[in-house]
Amino acid sequence: MKFAITLVFALAVFVADQGFAADVVLNEYNAVSEVLGFLQGGKSDSRLGRREGNGGDWFELVVITDHLDMRGWEIVISHRTGEPVFPGPGEQIFSLLLTADPLWADLRAGTIVTISEDIPSNAGDYRPEIGEWWINVRASMTTNGRYISASNFAVSNDKTQLTILNALGAVVYGPSGEGISPLAGVGSTEVFKLEDTPFPGTTPNSIWYTDGGSSSFGLPNEWTDLQGPMAQNFSLLRSVVPYFPLESVVINEINSHSDPPEQDWIELFNTTGTAVDLSGWFLSDGSVNLMQHLIPAGTTIPGNGYLVFLEANLPFSLNGEMGEAVYLSQGNGAGGMTGGRTSVEFGPLENGVSFGRFPNGSGSFFRMVSRTRGSINSNPHVGPLVINEIMYHPAGPAQLPLVDADLEYVELHNDSSVDVPLVEDWGAGGIFSWWITGGVDFEFPVTAAVPASGFVLIVAFDPATEPLKLAKFKSVYGVPASTPIYGPFMGKLNDYSETVKLRRPDHAALGIAPLVLRDTVTYLDWGDWPTTADGGGTSLERIDPSVPASDATRWAASLAVGGTPGAENSVLNKVPEPSATALLRVGTLGLLLLARRSNRRPEVRADRSEG
Repeated sequence: MKFAITLVFALAVFVADQGFAADVVLNEYNAVSEVLGFLQGGKSDSRLGRREGNGGDWFELVVITDHLDMRGWEIVISHRTGEPVFPGPGEQIFSLLLTADPLWADLRAGTIVTISEDIPSNAGDYRPEIGEWWINVRASMTTNGRYISASNFAVSNDKTQLTILNALGAVVYGPSGEGISPLAGVGSTEVFKLEDTPFPGTTPNSIWYTDGGSSSFGLPNEWTDLQGPMAQNFSLLRSVVPYFPLESVVINEINSHSDPPEQDWIELFNTTGTAVDLSGWFLSDGSVNLMQHLIPAGTTIPGNGYLVFLEANLPFSLNGEMGEAVYLSQGNGAGGMTGGRTSVEFGPLENGVSFGRFPNGSGSFFRMVSRTRGSINSNPHVGPLVINEIMYHPAGPAQLPLVDADLEYVELHNDSSVDVPLVEDWGAGGIFSWWITGGVDFEFPVTAAVPASGFVLIVAFDPATEPLKLAKFKSVYGVPASTPIYGPFMGKLNDYSETVKLRRPDHAALGIAPLVLRDTVTYLDWGDWPTTADGGGTSLERIDPSVPASDATRWAASLAVGGTPGAENSVLNKVPEPSATALLRVGTLGLLLLARRSNRRPEVRADRSEG
């Protein structure tokens, strides 16, 4: 293997001498020690913050060639280490294989791809047509291998080098890393990074590869030289997809699931005080054809006013049963587009229920209490079942027969005075259970229910077949005997960041029931989120079950060690309706999952709302 890597390097240098043109380049990798963290100058990561290990093992690539197909490509990582020897003296090799998933089929120039062992995948957020250029894919033995082979890997300050090969096994880039350029000098408190704007002529041995005391995971690299603060400029690479955020007119409410005589409709809102002429603008239900529906000449929207398009008039047809997307693109007056664009992606929705922004005109999208076509939006629909408490990083160590992962749990709360079954009977359509999805997946048994004003727990082990674990779990946490406990969930709650979703099966047809999102939370272990819940012995507790809880301000660390599983939260405090600022960034609305009448994991398609 070591001999093969040497040949790879020779080939790369030869190609460079003949007029090297890179399809994709190495931009950065993390050499920061899990123990030391960033020490030099106290710098940190612009996305991950200042933390031990700077977010674990990760590296970052930049796509140079537009419409690049990376399906079946391989990334080989080698480094010298004092760890167990493999395959040669002091050398360790890791191979990561990109799958045939459509994510890799059409990458646009200027895309930043990060491969992380710890940070959850965000593949559903990749949408260059609205300025979302970052893809993060998690490569770990605990993942399902959907985007990249389920394999742990390591990068370090010990001569880590990456080589990228295409689906035919030909070297595309590399090896690149410490020992090639720079020859040495990347320490355990630093990152390896490219301090230059990546372009087709960037070579694996570029003199602009160096060490740095800060990183910019998923963002263009930043550094300081004699001229002052510097940053990579991706504008030329990304000019292949003209885009700037459209802020004067936004998509405000969508009625996507209606049966005759009702119609689907799309509501726009003018955020300015001046009328806007929409003549020659475009509406579309997908990114493939952004010019799908031409808005007729003479169409205007009044200042601070609304404009509603009915499906019979434009015409369009939204798939509310399964979820879809809506794009509004600004016309240039000559039959084309300026690049100004706003959009929203949404999952399945019940008949007669709309998605709308809250706060009106500026917030993220929620399932609404009522439809308000042509007027200010109603409040979001919340409950009665909510995600109420999460133990994602127990302090440990676990007491036998439990292992550390068995101490994780997700708690649901019923904020009503009647029992709520976790199953829906659609008659001839079938019987379908509710699901927990996201970082962990669990299909509730058809007998499951959440007691009135009560709680249920979902855990990593099977309570029905592992009674000793169940008894120890209840003892450790003091769980009330009356609390239902279900499991095992598939997957593991990530210690850095994770999304947990509660889904209800909607009306079924042909043995398939769309799973409607009823509650969601994406937690972090940095920023405004409580840090003591990250291995400090506390849980994340919801402050108020009656308001949306996707924002960090709606959660707190439990006052009790171990949290309050099966009981009222220790931080419970009824608060007023969410303010505009509290809900401006409530994050992702979710994935469309199709639950089938089997015990198999549901299929997944990425859908999200703009927020």
